[in-house]
Amino acid sequence: RGEQEPVVPDGDGRPERPVPLPDDLRWAYTDAVWRNLPWRRTTWLGQPVRTAPTDLHAYQEIISRVRPDWVVEIGTSDEGRATFLATMCELVGHGQVVSVRDPDAPDPVPHPRLHVYTGDPLDPAMSEKVHGLVGGGNAVVFLGGCAGRAPTAAQFEAYADLVGAGSYVVVTDTVVNGRPVWPSFGPGPGEGVKQILGRHGEFVADPEMEKYGLSFNPGGFLRRIR
Repeated sequence: RGEQEPVVPDGDGRPERPVPLPDDLRWAYTDAVWRNLPWRRTTWLGQPVRTAPTDLHAYQEIISRVRPDWVVEIGTSDEGRATFLATMCELVGHGQVVSVRDPDAPDPVPHPRLHVYTGDPLDPAMSEKVHGLVGGGNAVVFLGGCAGRAPTAAQFEAYADLVGAGSYVVVTDTVVNGRPVWPSFGPGPGEGVKQILGRHGEFVADPEMEKYGLSFNPGGFLRRIR
């Protein structure tokens, strides 16, 4: 008698196809991580970086895939993210980072691929300065700093033209205003994304960048499709 294949119980062994992660589980996990504050103790090469590690992993995937000439970081309170992005450019052997920061924001750790500008990113003179630096190169743009809906949309309008087809504008901190954390925040980046996508059909949200279920930027990975 030939040997029969062993009976494997459902859910046992290596899965062959993905099972969707329920939204309520995704949101509960994100809320738990937000409240537990491990992101305040996260470091990159010994330097603090206040970003969920799954988002950092998504950032390196974007930089590796797009290989942008420039990474443009607009308005962040995370002093470590700019240096992380510059390190990713160093690893792929291509690209530089320009970070436009509020005067009160902590200074990032210096890096040979990192340029820091201090001032209001919505000042036309600042936008012109960044556009002059990037020139005709392709960019990935990060918008961040828990801005309200209107400033988020305004930052997008000021810098999204730096992004070519296949590249990204990443709107960070869309998790606030009850999405699922900080419900009293008021209309913020998440609502800004809705406004942006309603006006710009050339951008779509890329859920693949949230595949691990934990992201502080839900719906905020906007890929330019044309």
